[in-house]
Parts: sequence; structure tokens; C-alpha cells
Amino acid sequence: MNREEKMVKQYGLMFRDYPDAVTPEQVQEMLGIGRRKTYELLKSGELPSIRMGRLYRIPKLSVIDYLCGNRTL
Repeated sequence: MNREEKMVKQYGLMFRDYPDAVTPEQVQEMLGIGRRKTYELLKSGELPSIRMGRLYRIPKLSVIDYLCGNRTL
């Protein structure tokens, strides 16, 4: 199994109980971090997200990439 196949398998297994787009509160649960750190990551762009008015939605793949250290999105 090459590196890309391993990554695809990893993405399929991590956080499978979460929807494809998560809320900041769900990011806190997923990463085990607090509210302040979550919003720092979102506002800095370190954790890519989509903002709809006052609401943030974060692609689950962005959380996995952040966690795995893959910063090339």
C-alpha cells in the first residue's frame, strides 16, 4: 500500500461519526482544545473554514489535515 492509499484509508477512518462539515464546538471535541484556541485557528486561517454570517463551518478534511500536519490545502 503506497502513501496515498494509506492517506485515503486514514481519512475514511478518522472522525467517521462526524458530518463532512463540522461546527467550532465539534472541532473542540475532535481536537480536544478550548474555545479560544479553536477561534484563533479559524481566524488565522490555520484551520480553513467557511463563514456564513456569524456561523463557521469547517470541512472535516481540514481538521484531519491540521491534525496530521498536512498544511497544503
